[in-house]
Amino acid sequence: MRKKIALLLTALSAVCLLAGCKVSGNPLPDGMEKTAVLEQGREVVSMLNSGDWQEVYDLLRDDARETSSPEAIQGYMAERLEKAGAYSKEDEAMATGQKLKDTGEEYGTAVLYCKHEKKSVIYRIAYSTDMELMGIEVKVQ
Repeated sequence: MRKKIALLLTALSAVCLLAGCKVSGNPLPDGMEKTAVLEQGREVVSMLNSGDWQEVYDLLRDDARETSSPEAIQGYMAERLEKAGAYSKEDEAMATGQKLKDTGEEYGTAVLYCKHEKKSVIYRIAYSTDMELMGIEVKVQ
């Protein structure tokens, strides 16, 4: 189980190369719409906070599924939600474009700044240009 979580974290780190508290927004790749990226990102945040691990897993594209599982997503979120507490509200959101360094693949990321009971949380939900879920990163502030 620890190996699966480590693989998930490695995959998520590779997909979500964003650093720091706030990110400067790069333009989304051609063909991606800000509204669609943010709406789908919000759906994933809702699923993560509702415990819908299988549904999040099912949204992942094939290469991301190879390094993850519903149980790995559950373990990843349990650690963060233990520190942050229950979801309260979204404070701010942005959509930004990124590029994977190793392959050059462009993708879009919904960055959602949210309040929880105990702490603030940044959700980064990455999508391919075909709007396939590539990965998630959840950072407790």
